[in-house]
Amino acid sequence: MNTKIIYYLILFGICIGSLFLFFSGCTKPDENIVYSSDNPDPYPANFNVAVLDSIQPISDYPTNEITIIGAGFDTRKPEYNFVWFDVARAKMIDMWAESLHVEVPLPNPLQPDYFFDDSIEVKVALQNSYNWSNTVPFIYKPMAHPYLAKIYPSNHTEDKFTKPRGLAFDHHGNMYLSNARLRSIYKDTPVGGERTVYAFSSSLKVDGGMRMGIDGYVYAAGNTENLIYRIPPGGNSFESWVSVPNPWGMDFDDAGNLFVVDNMNGDLYKVSTDGTVKKVVELPGTGEKSYCRVYEGFVYVNDKATGNFFRVPASADKADSVETIVVSPGNLVNDITFGLDGSMYITASQGGRSSLVKVTPSGEEQPIVNLSGELGFLTWYDKFLYISSLTGPVYKVLIYDNSSAPYYGRP
Repeated sequence: MNTKIIYYLILFGICIGSLFLFFSGCTKPDENIVYSSDNPDPYPANFNVAVLDSIQPISDYPTNEITIIGAGFDTRKPEYNFVWFDVARAKMIDMWAESLHVEVPLPNPLQPDYFFDDSIEVKVALQNSYNWSNTVPFIYKPMAHPYLAKIYPSNHTEDKFTKPRGLAFDHHGNMYLSNARLRSIYKDTPVGGERTVYAFSSSLKVDGGMRMGIDGYVYAAGNTENLIYRIPPGGNSFESWVSVPNPWGMDFDDAGNLFVVDNMNGDLYKVSTDGTVKKVVELPGTGEKSYCRVYEGFVYVNDKATGNFFRVPASADKADSVETIVVSPGNLVNDITFGLDGSMYITASQGGRSSLVKVTPSGEEQPIVNLSGELGFLTWYDKFLYISSLTGPVYKVLIYDNSSAPYYGRP
């Protein structure tokens, strides 16, 4: 064969082979592929391996942003650092050679199961290298998200709780939630399950607080009607139980007496188990006194005008029994509840910002989380605080290091 023809055939073969190699894998693989020790990247951009030291903050974790401390991070772009919380990828906010600022991944914030009590593993890989770092442990701590039941009642489809008010729990973990706009009380099965209409009527003006009674009745304040409603076990019907001026916050003591705050005049009333209504004290000062909580023989009532609150013995019947508890200037206290260790939890507003604040038994104030809207009623079940925002929604906040002091109405 002509040597010239052979030469051209060889040259043609080389070209065809080169094209075949080019299209069959010599190009850079898809950058979305995740490589690991079992599937290494054959064309890594570098061979750096990030080293993780710690996560800050750990002991006090009020937000969903954290800083990962370590070394060897990619400083070109934040997204060149891949941060994984077990199987969920974190959103990168900023990066430095020795730290990463990330938003903790919350895969489905409308479900309660994204809270974690157990430690999870955090690891980091760099762009196009995918050699994983060591892992460091992380525990999800206080955070909040809107609480929504999984199923809406058919006759109140997609109600967004534009006017949620009182909250109450029974000892089975069912939550009772009033909505002033729809004049309804809902019952949610535990852990945000099915929602049903527990009571509904055009004359049921449930625009104040609620508590579960030891008799199985749900007690609800009708502020505009000057009534305390009582809804029997099983719901459906209701009765106008007693008349109290401008009722708002209320709570039971261990003897079954219901304490109610008149939020217009600042008076504290006691309703005995037989329905007898008695004014206990006229609280000092002017302005709104709205919320109350009974704890270890005392009734705690907020004073929204000063931002402080009052402590009244449950047996008191005169004004000089009232003690004023002072909180930090600027914090306007709304509702109050207590933890099993004696810590107080308050909803407060300051300069247009609403927040949940912990007050330790020694008086130290510790902000937990900032929330949107005017915060209203506060109640506790298991390790979660539930807070109604008066313009919606209802928040659910995990308290990882405490649990609830007794609510005497829960049997």
